[in-house]
Amino acid sequence: MKHQKALFCVLLALFIHANDASRILGIFPYNGKSHFRMFDVLCKELVKRGHQVDVISHFPLKTPLANYTDVVDLNGTLKTVVNGITTDYGKYIQRSVTYFVATDFGNNLCDLMKQEKMQKFIKNPPNDPPYDLIIVEYFGSPCYIGFGQLLKAPVAIVLSSMQMSFIDDIMGNPTSYAFFSGFHNDNAVVDTFFDRLWNFLTNYKNTLIFHHYTAEQTDMMKKYLGLPNIPDVRELEKTVSLAIVNSHYSYYGIRPVTPAVIEVGGLHVEADKSKLSPKLKEWLDMASHGVVYFSLGSLMNIETLPTETILQIYSSLAKISPVKVLLKSANATKLPPGLPNNVLTLPWIPQVAVLKHPNTRVFVTHGGLMGTQEASYYGVPMIGIPVFGDQIKNINVLVEKNVAVLVDIDDITEHSMDAALNAVLHDRRYRESAKTLSKMFRDRPMSPLDTAVYWIEYVLRNGPDSLRSAAVKLPWWKLHLLDVFVFLFACFTFAIYLLIVLLNIVLTSFHKRAARTEKKLN
Repeated sequence: MKHQKALFCVLLALFIHANDASRILGIFPYNGKSHFRMFDVLCKELVKRGHQVDVISHFPLKTPLANYTDVVDLNGTLKTVVNGITTDYGKYIQRSVTYFVATDFGNNLCDLMKQEKMQKFIKNPPNDPPYDLIIVEYFGSPCYIGFGQLLKAPVAIVLSSMQMSFIDDIMGNPTSYAFFSGFHNDNAVVDTFFDRLWNFLTNYKNTLIFHHYTAEQTDMMKKYLGLPNIPDVRELEKTVSLAIVNSHYSYYGIRPVTPAVIEVGGLHVEADKSKLSPKLKEWLDMASHGVVYFSLGSLMNIETLPTETILQIYSSLAKISPVKVLLKSANATKLPPGLPNNVLTLPWIPQVAVLKHPNTRVFVTHGGLMGTQEASYYGVPMIGIPVFGDQIKNINVLVEKNVAVLVDIDDITEHSMDAALNAVLHDRRYRESAKTLSKMFRDRPMSPLDTAVYWIEYVLRNGPDSLRSAAVKLPWWKLHLLDVFVFLFACFTFAIYLLIVLLNIVLTSFHKRAARTEKKLN
């Protein structure tokens, strides 16, 4: 009898769990490996929670995982960007980042829908069971929100960055430009009138640029999804149920957010279980004077810097010996001769494992958000050499917090590197500030991953409109109470006018009475 009860309880639990499970489609059209790390962790966690997850991406699983299916493998459809961007090209992108996001990383990604394997999925999507939710990477391609119309399912968007200004618009989130430095403003703080003016203008300008260049995605959705009556892309954006963004208030600052905007900065860090090779672990363990870890990320390589610049870096790194330097170089044979004896180069490095090693003292970085979050999580101070995109803002934010030193990409000299290395290696304030940021960054009621999963399941339980703000339905002039201010101004103006008229009547009457009195006296 006891065994029968136990079996019944197990079967009941499995039945309840099965009924709670949902089918989720993840669409991640950008082929940046660093971006996908966050989404990969999220999808695998959803599978662990019992959901069935289908994925469209450039990074299919290497090891099969139950209930995780790569329904469309986009690998090879785009030119690889891993170690594929030179520093010169990065500086070229920086001239108009939003234009590149909207076109190269936006409209061009929408064109992936015409691929044969994508068309097979679009014309014959799985429907047993149907999809309960679609998770879309919102980078430059809001066209993929159209899959919600195709599959008749709510859409959540995920960003591997903080929310861009146009995300605030579609989620009904306050922009807070009076005090919060928006995504497109490279400055870390907003204090003065001119700070506020610049903050507003640069974010508003980039929103207009993005909207202008992505407007054609409406026609792309009609063409590739076979939905001639699909709403305009700007209207579709307003149907998004949830936005999961890679930010945290300890990093970018305090601002109001609606419940539909969920900050999960550093989601990928705790889930990273990468390990050091025995050889690298021994090398780090033996570095009794500490290690400087030098990496320009997965997109760029140090060897694309001018030879003279690299030689200047060599000279500076040699001076800090016996401190060791671990340098990521995809192809060390392209480096100029003269590499200092205290420098070890590797083509690939398990970054999180290195950053959490107790002997790692400094991280020299390009300022990518994933890497700076990893260093912040483990309390490692930084030297930032940003090139393009949000890298500049990220480093400026960390400089403001006294966690990093900035070295201008166009001013890398032996002297500037000496100054930066000496400051971060020997000034305890940088290490202390990094530890303070680490403490704040980690101190949360739930882990970032648990937070993301909770709110995804919240939308699944309560429906697509459960978190949507009424602000998304309002035109900008209503949202900012412009009509109310105009009405109040009109009332005030009319009241002043009436007061002037009445005063004029009183004064005229007074003058007439005074004139009559004077006439009688004469």
